[in-house]
Amino acid sequence: MHTFKTLSVLTMALWLLAGCTTVSRQLGSLTDNKYAEPRSGSLWVIPPPQLEPPRAANRVVYISYRNISDSDLDLLPLLKQSAQEQGWTLTNDPAKAAYRLRASTRFFGEVDPESGGASVGANMGAVAGAATGLGAGIAAARATNSGLGGAAVGIGVGGLVGIGMGNASRPREWALIVDVVLEEKQNKPVQFTVATDSSSSARDDAGAANSRMAAGGGTTQGNSSAATVTRTSNYFPHGIRLSVWANQMNMKEEEALPHITERTQRVVTQMLPL
Repeated sequence: MHTFKTLSVLTMALWLLAGCTTVSRQLGSLTDNKYAEPRSGSLWVIPPPQLEPPRAANRVVYISYRNISDSDLDLLPLLKQSAQEQGWTLTNDPAKAAYRLRASTRFFGEVDPESGGASVGANMGAVAGAATGLGAGIAAARATNSGLGGAAVGIGVGGLVGIGMGNASRPREWALIVDVVLEEKQNKPVQFTVATDSSSSARDDAGAANSRMAAGGGTTQGNSSAATVTRTSNYFPHGIRLSVWANQMNMKEEEALPHITERTQRVVTQMLPL
């Protein structure tokens, strides 16, 4: 009988814990807690360049994408759709493009609440394949943590529920960080220094070093070092780093993804000149 009562108590506790997130969010709505409802936003860790609007004939873009994070995100359809909605013509031949947008998902995961992924993005260093020495940096201020939390009270069922309610009321934030190399075609070849990446796979697909780029852009390689390499190309590579975030009380990854995807689609068009 004692064992049966213990199991019953634990079952009830687990049932209560399962509903803690919903209860916390409902209570948060009543008290105007900003984390009761899902929120999302974006910040430019490295902002897009301020480029002159292209002529209609030059609104031709080649878009490529890779994912080197631990997620299964595929942003290529989203990038292409957003560019077309902005009036750009897509091409599958990089040699025929006036602009080339090469995007890489670098990170998707949980970050500190109210950070917007800024600290994670800032610690990633330069955008591989992009020109260096342009004064890139964090372009958004960080908000402060609201300090939400819950205290554990006791060690019985009440204690378990108290812990569950406390955890459920804490904000959780998720961020997607995307690196972009936006290459702008020039009338004549220009020389520049680009950042390199420590991984060979990143170097192969990040900029002007691969064979496809060399064929399409007339790229040559000059002197190099561990961190940078000098190149000459008809395409000048601008570096961009975007962080898109979502947060809510006890937000799960699967809850964050739709908000992050929607926000990403709204801001990716700002990477290309209007």
